[in-house]
Amino acid sequence: MKSPVFCCLVLFFVVSGRGVAQSHADCITAMDICEKKSYRIDHAAGEGRDRTEADLIACFMGSENEGQAEENSTWIKFEIEQSGSLYFTVTPIRPADDLDFVVYRLLDGTCNNKKIVRCNAAGDPSDALGLSPCLGKTGLRDGEKDSSVDAGCNDPNDNAWLAPLQVVKGEKYMVLISNVSSKGPGFSIEFGGTATLPCDKKKTKPTPPVTLPTNTKPPVAVATVAPKPRTIGGRAVEVGDELRIKSRTIKLKIWDSQVEDGDVISVYVGEKKVVDHLYLRSKPQEFELELPLGKECYITIFADDFGKAEPNTAMISIFDGVKEQTIDLVAGRKTQESVKIIVE
Repeated sequence: MKSPVFCCLVLFFVVSGRGVAQSHADCITAMDICEKKSYRIDHAAGEGRDRTEADLIACFMGSENEGQAEENSTWIKFEIEQSGSLYFTVTPIRPADDLDFVVYRLLDGTCNNKKIVRCNAAGDPSDALGLSPCLGKTGLRDGEKDSSVDAGCNDPNDNAWLAPLQVVKGEKYMVLISNVSSKGPGFSIEFGGTATLPCDKKKTKPTPPVTLPTNTKPPVAVATVAPKPRTIGGRAVEVGDELRIKSRTIKLKIWDSQVEDGDVISVYVGEKKVVDHLYLRSKPQEFELELPLGKECYITIFADDFGKAEPNTAMISIFDGVKEQTIDLVAGRKTQESVKIIVE
């Protein structure tokens, strides 16, 4: 742990292109947010006035700070409006910086009584960028199982990610994000999941069904064809093979078709992201998907992180309840490979 230095942490909180000076280096002065979206903190330096509020944190006990989780810290607070899943992605402004985080549930709504629900102290030296799965983007994402990762990057399956939260309406949470590499550079954080915060836009209520007279036949649904996306994330989409399936409800398995080397991908159905920032492992990870209405759609993989070597290579299998089919997809810096799905 560094020697305490009384200083002022000035953050520049950017929303919609406007920068506002903030100071959120202590739990009591946390940045209070009420909407799931992307936030940017331009500067983080120091630990605020209270340097004991994140002492003796279990997953940090093996670090050189001896359990102190607060270093160049930023605290973010929010309340759950609607129950569901919650995840977030933290992206360091300087890619080689090691960002750690702790997520607390506030048991009485204040900083005085908080329970740790996620703790990530995984990291590596900055010169391991591109080689270590414990550097770069971090946060909570689908497909992860761990609720805590100890300091360092020592276990075989360690990475910078933890499992999403299942949150309940009315609960209050606090996220502590620390830059343990350097003083100054900040980060961006983007929230997602099915849960909502108080300022999230309300979904339009569905139109009630129309009751038809008994002597009138119901309208016939007309199948539509979803067009192939031309680009995703500014990269061209190329269609390779096509697969024919019997059901729109499928089980999708994804794994690294070569060596597990830190590849991170997202999966799109059409232009909609259905799997976000999945770290590819040699062991398949399984998802259940409901494909959109229509006879055709396209499943595309997008490379978020190329790991140790380019391009990203992902093996996917699709099981429609009758037959399992496997295909290898490749994602590079200029093009992403897609498979055409035909529902028979």
